[in-house]
Amino acid sequence: MLISENRRYFWCAVAILFGILPLLTPITASAEALKVIVQDQNGNAIPEAKLQIGNREQTTDASGAATFDDVSGAQSLTVLAIGFSSKRINIAAGQTEVSVVLAPVQTVDAVVVVGTRSIGRRALEAPVPIEVVDREQLRLTGQSETGRSIQMLVPSFNFPSSTISDGTDALRPATLRGLGPDHVLVLVNGKRRHKSALLHVNSSVGRGTAGTDFNAIPSSAIERIEVLRDGAAAQYGSDAIAGVVNIVLKDDANAGDADIYWGQTYEGDGDTWNANANYGMKVGETGFLNLSVEWRDRYRTNRAGLTGTRQYDWVQVGPGRPPDATIKIKDANGNVTGEKPVWFDPREYHFNRKNFRVGDSDSVQKVGFYNLGLPLTEGIALYSFGSYSTRQNNSSGFYRNSKDTGRNVKAIYPDGFLPEINTDIEDVSIAFGVTWKHAPTDLDVDIGFNYGLNTFDFFVSNSLNASYGSGSPTSADSGGFRLDQTAFNVDVTYPFMYQSSLVNLAGGIELRQEGYGIRAGEPVSWFNAGLGADGAAAGIQVFPGFRPDNEVDENRTNIAGYADFESYLSGKPGTGLLVGAAVRGEQYSDFGATITGKATTRYDLTEQIAFRAAGSTGFRAPSLQQIYFNNISTQFKTDTNDADGDGNTTELLPFEVGTFQNDSDAARALNIPELKEEISVNVSGGIVVKPVQNLWLTVDAFQIDIDDRIVLSGSFSADAVPALVAAGANQAQVFTNVAETRTRGIDVATGYLHAFDNESILNVKVAA
Repeated sequence: MLISENRRYFWCAVAILFGILPLLTPITASAEALKVIVQDQNGNAIPEAKLQIGNREQTTDASGAATFDDVSGAQSLTVLAIGFSSKRINIAAGQTEVSVVLAPVQTVDAVVVVGTRSIGRRALEAPVPIEVVDREQLRLTGQSETGRSIQMLVPSFNFPSSTISDGTDALRPATLRGLGPDHVLVLVNGKRRHKSALLHVNSSVGRGTAGTDFNAIPSSAIERIEVLRDGAAAQYGSDAIAGVVNIVLKDDANAGDADIYWGQTYEGDGDTWNANANYGMKVGETGFLNLSVEWRDRYRTNRAGLTGTRQYDWVQVGPGRPPDATIKIKDANGNVTGEKPVWFDPREYHFNRKNFRVGDSDSVQKVGFYNLGLPLTEGIALYSFGSYSTRQNNSSGFYRNSKDTGRNVKAIYPDGFLPEINTDIEDVSIAFGVTWKHAPTDLDVDIGFNYGLNTFDFFVSNSLNASYGSGSPTSADSGGFRLDQTAFNVDVTYPFMYQSSLVNLAGGIELRQEGYGIRAGEPVSWFNAGLGADGAAAGIQVFPGFRPDNEVDENRTNIAGYADFESYLSGKPGTGLLVGAAVRGEQYSDFGATITGKATTRYDLTEQIAFRAAGSTGFRAPSLQQIYFNNISTQFKTDTNDADGDGNTTELLPFEVGTFQNDSDAARALNIPELKEEISVNVSGGIVVKPVQNLWLTVDAFQIDIDDRIVLSGSFSADAVPALVAAGANQAQVFTNVAETRTRGIDVATGYLHAFDNESILNVKVAA
C-alpha cells in the first residue's frame, strides 16, 4: 500500500482516539470508602506519598496506606512520591481497596531481569553495566520513534539515519558499543525478539547485517527498557556479543492515557503526527490486560544541495556565442581524430538543480500491542503478549538525468527522473507461557513459546525499465523477503542459602527454528526486453526486482541449553564479594555446535564504592540473510578505475552489483570459503561510586575481540567472474569470514536526584 493511500485514514484514527476518551473518564455511582496502599518494587511501604482523586488529597502513613471516604463510582487516582515515577490508575465503581507499586525515578535502583538471573537484583548492584530507562524518560525525549528515544538516553547505543540506501531508509540499524546491528540481542519481556527480514547491503551503518526493528515497538507500550552493555552469549545465545536490550511492556490495570501531538523541524519540513493510546484493565481478581495502539505519520525532510551535473546532451549547433566546451572526436575504433565545439542545452539554465532527496523518508506506521498476565491458581500464572504493525515508507534513489540513454528513455522522461522506492513492512509477534513459583523454596519455572514474522516488500514508482524502450511501465513490484522465528523455552531459577551464602542457580533449554524466503518481483522489474537503446540497463531503475532464480525458502533449527550460577560469598546481598558464572551449548542444524562461557565478579568495598569485572566468550551464527540473500542492485560508486573512460575518477557512476550466496558458483570462482560462526572474547571492568545519597557514578572499560567476523566483501569485476555478465551484473560481492576486529572503549555515567520542598524533583543524568 502506498503512503498516499494511508494518510486519509489518519483523521479516522484521530476520531476513534477521541471517541474512546470518554471511556477513561469517571462515571458517577454510589459512594464507598477506598483504602490505597502504596509500595515500591520490593513490597516496601512508601510513606508520605501524595494521593489525588479529583480535588481531594490524602497522604500515606508509615505503612504506606491512606483512606478516602465517600468515593463515588469510577474515579481516576493519581499517586505521587518523591524519588518515584508517578502513576495514574482508574478505580472501578464499588472498589474498596487498591495497591499501587511505584518504580524509582533513579532508574539505576530499578529491579532488572536482564544481565542476571537473580530475582530482585538492582541495576546499580549488578556485576556488569546495566542501563534502565523508564517510560517517563522515554516520553520526555519528545521523540516519536523508540530507537531515537533510546539513542538519547543510553550511552554506546546508536540509531543512525541514512538516505538513498534502499530499504535502510525505512528500517534503521541500531548498534551498541560500536559493533554491528547483528551483535545486539533484543528481548521483549525477557523473550528473544525476531529480527527484520531486511539485509543492509548499501554503504550505510550496518552494511552486510540484519538487525531488529525497534520502531515496531511503540514507546506507548513500554514500561521500561533494560540495556546490558556487556557480552552475554553464554546467558542468552547467539547475537549477544555487544549486549542485550530487554524491553518490558506495561502491565498497568485500571489505568489509561491517550496522546496526540505534532512537530516539525526548524527547517519547516518533516511534519510528524503521532496519536497513541494505552489502556489497562483487570482480568479476574489479580490479572491484567494492557493494550496499546499507535499511529505515526512522518513527512519527508530534504537537505539536498544543488547539483552541478550536466543533465542534457551537448548541443552541436552554435547559438551565436563562444562554445561552452570542446569534445574529442573518435573513429569507429575509438581513436581520437580531432575536436569539435559544443554548447549547453538551453534547458540546463532552467533545470531544477535540487533534484535529490537527502533526509528522512515519508513514513506511515500503524501498530498495536497487548500484554496479558493471569494468575490461575496459587503460584501458577499464565502470560501472553504480542503485536502487529505495518509501515509504509517512500524514499528515493539517485536522479537519472536526461542524457543517460542506458537508464532513461527521453520519450517518457525528457528531463530525467527521480525514481522512488516504496516499502511495505509487516511485523507480527505472539508469545504465551506459564510460570510456576514454589513459595516455600522460591523455585521459579517459566515455560514459554513465541513466534515472530517480518516481511519486507518493495514497489518502485516514478521509474522505468530502459530495456523496454518507450513502452516501459513506470512502476513495478520488485518482490521482497520474509523472516520468521519460532522458539520454545524452559527456564528454571532456584535461590537458596548454603553455609550462610546466598546462592542462585538457573538453567534452561531453548528450541528454535528460523525461516527465510525471497519472493520474485513481476517480470518488468527484472527482465531485459531488448527493446531499448544500445546498452540499456535491464530491470526497473533504482531497485531491479528479484528474479525467479533469486527465490529461496530456507530454514534451520537450533537446540541450546545453559546453566547459570551466582552467589554473594558474604551471604548478604550488597556486601562483600559476588561471583557468577554461566555456560551455554548450542547445536545448529547448518553449521554445527559451539560452547560459550562467562564469569563475573563484584566486590563492594564499602556501601559507597564497588568494583566489578566480567569476562566471556561469545559467538554469532551467520544469519539466514547472510547465507541466502542474493540479488542484483544498482549502486552508485566512485569511478576510481575510470570505467566510462572520460578521465574523471572522482565522479559517481551507477554499477549493477550482484550479491551472490556464499556457496554460489561466483563465490567458488573467487575461492571464498564457506561461512562459519563468529567467535568473540569480551573483557570489561569498572567501578561504581555512590559518594552521597542520590548521587552515583559508574566508569566501565571494555574490550571486544571478534575473530572470523562476517563482512560483505568489496566488489569484484566481471573480469574476475565471467559469469556475472550472464547474471546481468558487472560487479560482484559476497559474504565471507575475513575480518578480525578489536573494539575498545570506556562508558561513563553519572546521575543525581534531588527532591525540593515543593515536591518537585530534579533528576540529572550525564553519560558518555
